[in-house]
Amino acid sequence: MSISKFIYSLVWLLLMPFAVLCAQESSHVALDSTMVISAEPQPQAPVVKQKSPVYQATYLSLDIFNPIATAFSGRFEASIAADVSLWHRLFPAIEIGVMGCNEQQDLYKYTTAGGFVKIGANYNFLNYQPDRKRDHAVFAGVRYGYSFTSYQLSDAQLSNNYWHETGTYATNNQVAHFGWLEFQLGVRVQVYKQFFMGLALEVKTFGHYYQNEASYPTYIAGFGSDAKATNFGLLYHLTYQFPTKK
Repeated sequence: MSISKFIYSLVWLLLMPFAVLCAQESSHVALDSTMVISAEPQPQAPVVKQKSPVYQATYLSLDIFNPIATAFSGRFEASIAADVSLWHRLFPAIEIGVMGCNEQQDLYKYTTAGGFVKIGANYNFLNYQPDRKRDHAVFAGVRYGYSFTSYQLSDAQLSNNYWHETGTYATNNQVAHFGWLEFQLGVRVQVYKQFFMGLALEVKTFGHYYQNEASYPTYIAGFGSDAKATNFGLLYHLTYQFPTKK
């Protein structure tokens, strides 16, 4: 099985729990509607509008997709994230992560490692009523990302066909500082009590180096390939909620 087919199968398996939960929610809604239709009309009490508190909860998330997906490419990347729910609409967020790569070829050895941080916020378009039963969310978000990536080339084989000479070449360890803008679109579903699952698509663009260098890394921590102006990513989060709303 090719790597691409494996990743597609993995994404499909990750999406299945969301479909099951949506089906369960739909069945509950249908049952409630039937009960309302069959019930006798009751006098309605005055409606008192509930006021939602500003601070709702704090969420801590671990991405499990990228550690698995990158393990088959000779590169490792992992991240954790935290966000705070304000009115269950606005979610200020921060994400930190690490990346490492050790590429060994016949003619050279290339190593790179780094870390990154993203700061921004999500906006929830769904399910923000004070009397909601579950804390599901469908959101769009924006981040600013910053990363530092160290890289080094060693054991590069050089040859001169005219003089029939060979040799090796190596560079000193170098560090590149890079920034970018990132857009996210995703969903987070409350599975059981304080446990959630989340899926998000990332669009990373407007990349820029903080200073000019003689060379640049081929892969940038948190952003992706340096050769592309726009990179896409996928996050599959397992999340725990620290609730204090009421």
